[in-house]
Amino acid sequence: MGIKIFDLPPDGLKDGGKAKLNTEQSIETPNEVLSRNVEKEKEDVKITKSDSDEVGPAVRGEIVEERTSPEDPLVRKYVQYDAEDRVVSSDPEGSEEFAAAVGEAGQGRVKASMKTKMALHMLRVELPLEVIDEINSHIDETTIPNAEDASKGLVGQISSNEKSAQFKFDLNDEVGKLVKGQLDKAGKSYVNNGFGRDVTADAFEAWTVHSYAGDYNPLHDHGCRTEAGLSMIMYLKVPECIQKLPDPSEFGGGVDINHASGVVDGYTYFTWGNNNMRDVVALKPVTEEYVKPEKGTLIIFPNWLRHSVNPFFGEGERRTFSSNVNIFNKQNFKIKGKALSEMSDEEKEGIISQFRGRKKVNKATGAEIKEW
Repeated sequence: MGIKIFDLPPDGLKDGGKAKLNTEQSIETPNEVLSRNVEKEKEDVKITKSDSDEVGPAVRGEIVEERTSPEDPLVRKYVQYDAEDRVVSSDPEGSEEFAAAVGEAGQGRVKASMKTKMALHMLRVELPLEVIDEINSHIDETTIPNAEDASKGLVGQISSNEKSAQFKFDLNDEVGKLVKGQLDKAGKSYVNNGFGRDVTADAFEAWTVHSYAGDYNPLHDHGCRTEAGLSMIMYLKVPECIQKLPDPSEFGGGVDINHASGVVDGYTYFTWGNNNMRDVVALKPVTEEYVKPEKGTLIIFPNWLRHSVNPFFGEGERRTFSSNVNIFNKQNFKIKGKALSEMSDEEKEGIISQFRGRKKVNKATGAEIKEW
């Protein structure tokens, strides 16, 4: 079907006369695209036709509403045109083509978005090895000789070797103050980048753990004196038998964690739920993480996060540095109605130092934990 254009004689068509077909202006086209080839100029109707009979690729599209007759309802179609404004396609509402095209045009589109719920933030910091070597030297020359036992306030089962120990690390001596300064900055960065909050971070206690073959740390969390708190683990020495083990990110790629393979010996294990790494197959989120100890790595996490340390079986010392950090929100933390941000440096330090000396309480029993 199409439109045929006839040329009429100048004086009109008389009875019995025949009009001459104008093949140049006549159009062969489907019914549904006629409206695009009929243009109105005031009360006149002009039929247009491209010089080429071949329709090009679609370059634009629009939704068109039209009626077959005044009594019929409006019909919506998505019509596409080529560069010469010729109709390439016309798809009625309800068709797959209409839905796909209108979706691309942003009208009437069914919108969908995947929302991932945050579980927690863990921050990994890589420190220069020369800094780690200096900390180790300080521990060897000061911390170990002073031998202030920290095991009374810790759950670590660190006793397999005569060198196995947990010592208090002094944050107030010259080296300790330098270390504390970096921990405070890291804690502030963690909260600022993870939660967008301006806070003051205060590392108020620290200790070192010297583990040997068979030593381990059962599942536990850490205590802070403020409502929000952070804990940190810094890996200072890693035995060769742990260094050669695979990275946990490879576990899904064929590394055998079964059959007593020992691939997580000496690793730190974190858990914040009941699901495990295999539950991802059942579309459940993974709620655990194995972290391989690497010299120079500092891991920062919320103090409520439960974690443990697996035993290892080989030569060498697994040495870590741990710290707990109080977090003070500068706007929301108030003393007698005065926010931390409104206090002088002297007032602020006085309040923060008071929290360093607050009592630690066992969350399960409510009993006070004696300071070590």
